[in-house]
Amino acid sequence: MVWIRHAGLYCLLFFSQALCAQHNDIIAIKHALSGITDSTRYVDALNRLSALYIPRQLDSSGSYAKAANDIASRIHYDNGHREAMRGLGRYYALRPHRYLSFLFYENALTACRAAGDSTGVAISLMNLGTYYQYAGDHATAQHYLNRALNVSWKSGLDSLRAWVLVNYYLVNAADTAALQYARKALKQAVALTHKYQDQLGMLYVQLFEAHEFLRAGEIKQAENKLLKVISAADSAGLNYIAMYASAQLTGYRIWQQKADSLHYQQQSVNYAVAGGYTGLVLPVVTTLYNWYDHRKDADRAAHYSRIALHIMQQQQDDMLAGEADYLAYAFGDELKDSLEMQHHTQQEQLEDARSMNYFWYYQVLIITAIAVLLGILLVYYIRAYRLSRVNQARMAGLQEEIRKGNKALQDNDDFKNKLISMIAHDFRTPLHNIVNITGFIDDQALTVPEAADMILEVEKTATTTLSVFEEILRWIRTQLSGFVYHPEALLLTDMIDATTRSLQHLITEKKLQLVIDIPRETTVLADFEMLQFIHRNFLHNAIKFSPVKGTITIKAIRKNGRLTVLFMDEGPGIDAMVLPSLFAWSNTAYEQERSGKGAGLALIICKDFMDKMNGEINAYNNEQRGSTFYYQLLEFIDRGRN
Repeated sequence: MVWIRHAGLYCLLFFSQALCAQHNDIIAIKHALSGITDSTRYVDALNRLSALYIPRQLDSSGSYAKAANDIASRIHYDNGHREAMRGLGRYYALRPHRYLSFLFYENALTACRAAGDSTGVAISLMNLGTYYQYAGDHATAQHYLNRALNVSWKSGLDSLRAWVLVNYYLVNAADTAALQYARKALKQAVALTHKYQDQLGMLYVQLFEAHEFLRAGEIKQAENKLLKVISAADSAGLNYIAMYASAQLTGYRIWQQKADSLHYQQQSVNYAVAGGYTGLVLPVVTTLYNWYDHRKDADRAAHYSRIALHIMQQQQDDMLAGEADYLAYAFGDELKDSLEMQHHTQQEQLEDARSMNYFWYYQVLIITAIAVLLGILLVYYIRAYRLSRVNQARMAGLQEEIRKGNKALQDNDDFKNKLISMIAHDFRTPLHNIVNITGFIDDQALTVPEAADMILEVEKTATTTLSVFEEILRWIRTQLSGFVYHPEALLLTDMIDATTRSLQHLITEKKLQLVIDIPRETTVLADFEMLQFIHRNFLHNAIKFSPVKGTITIKAIRKNGRLTVLFMDEGPGIDAMVLPSLFAWSNTAYEQERSGKGAGLALIICKDFMDKMNGEINAYNNEQRGSTFYYQLLEFIDRGRN
């Protein structure tokens, strides 16, 4: 809801002067008011009451600010007049009457600068920055806020700086480029409000801490924090804080499409009516009216219609009563005084100009000529310096490109050497077995049945070797050509069944028990051939290292939209020195440990395939015995089926 953000901006326009507002303070000041005889002290008391009433009751705050402004102007009490103008700015900001608020803040800033009032300057700059943000001029708003931070920092106004920091957060929270600085400002504001025990400040920053919880996805924590703020504000009579927190909670509930959002909308309107902030909730009142009118609830529709009518009448009264008087003052008397002062100044300057002699005229000419020459030299120096920097940057870029090229060449050379070594190692053993078997047959050292079995074994070995060769060749093509990954929805159980059938003879030979714990409807997004390669290698490794009559378990786990598939065996496990680099190219420890059992090219290809499918692959030793190889991929969910 847009009006919530606007209400937050208005909030920062007045709270900087209402630190730690207490009901007892109001009672004490009102009780002592009738006994104050000194006019300046009386104005100070009125201004204090105006600030204390701002988060409680807007009309009372405005009445006290107007009275203080009238008396301070009449007795020429400058400090009281400046404070009263800021009070009127706060009042009109919450009516809301933005333009009148801006005029009062602008005049307060001018007066504070003339009086050297650092606190007043910082507050006025902050209020003007918030005004420009509300008006849609983000760059100007940031300019004023940065100046306000600078003034509060140099003047050591830490308690005030907390409010400027909160203001900075609110203005920049929606700016992606400045979001990290806005969050840092909010944290500093929280620390300062706790340091100075600013109860109202601590209550207020919790509204924005709730917003940060919402950004982080912690919706329940955000809502709980807002409910606590509403409870505390209601107990203290801080109608504005309660209204703003209710409106913020309404936005959260609407975003979640919760039915109770209507309750919090009504609650925010009730607090606004109680505190006189109805001008801020006109959009909500209109929404509630339309809601009940559409449902033929005449009584409630009439209630909100009366509130809307009151708001519009209030705005009309502001236009007729407040704006005309102040505009006459701002653009009448001040313009007249400004023009008169400008006229006298110009007359004095003309008299001085007439008395100027030729000596000063030539002095100016000489100084101008020197300045021009210095400017030309400075421009030449700056251009030469920039050119040298550009050349240095280009040289550094070329050197970096050369370094990257050399690194790529070395990586490619290492890749080639490693690939040749691994292929030679992985193919040497099966080919050697084929040669031995054919040697036995040539020597006729076997019976006919034994020879037949040997020939079948040769066929299996040759077929397996050819399959491995084709898979390695396909992988090499993905490395050398531009591979584009196009995932498809694959039924995992069908793929596991096909893999099991291809290796069934090995499972049968070792009398292994295969346990598959995968729901039939489980579907994964992947490339079929790549994923089957991984399945074959994981299952083959599990069979290879499992003891006779052992158990191999294949299991799928769903979590957060991802699917984890595990292959668990009861073998000897993986050596601790080998495990960290099991899927790496530079796998010296693995080569030494697994000597005579393959150079591990298959696992490296598995890792490369999984990287291409944007998944994860790894292995670990089980607590009891054996090891587990697993991978993670996105699970495919058919929305139409749900």
